[in-house]
Amino acid sequence: MTTLTQFTWTDPTTNTDGSPITAGEITGYSIGIRNTAAAGSVIGTYPIVANVSGAAAGSELLTALGTVLAPGSYAAAIQTVGPEVSPFSPEITFTIAAPVPNPPSNFSVA
Repeated sequence: MTTLTQFTWTDPTTNTDGSPITAGEITGYSIGIRNTAAAGSVIGTYPIVANVSGAAAGSELLTALGTVLAPGSYAAAIQTVGPEVSPFSPEITFTIAAPVPNPPSNFSVA
């Protein structure tokens, strides 16, 4: 299983009306995360929100979220931040697997 380490995205180049994004329109991003198995978990409602500074960030390490995600199934979405805030993107889903111990070593028969 692949260990998840970061979120990545492509910066938008246009506004919802089709006009090009100009300098200063995007000052950062917010990544919203929800545990899909939690009671009351609903698309578009994110109890965990991580703010990412920078107009052209493109990625954010999971370790930089400010919270440790317990093993489980999650959904996340991202939005731009600036003078105007975009809607959240469509969600992506991912799983944080519980750690599995290595087997004992030096097993033998005498």
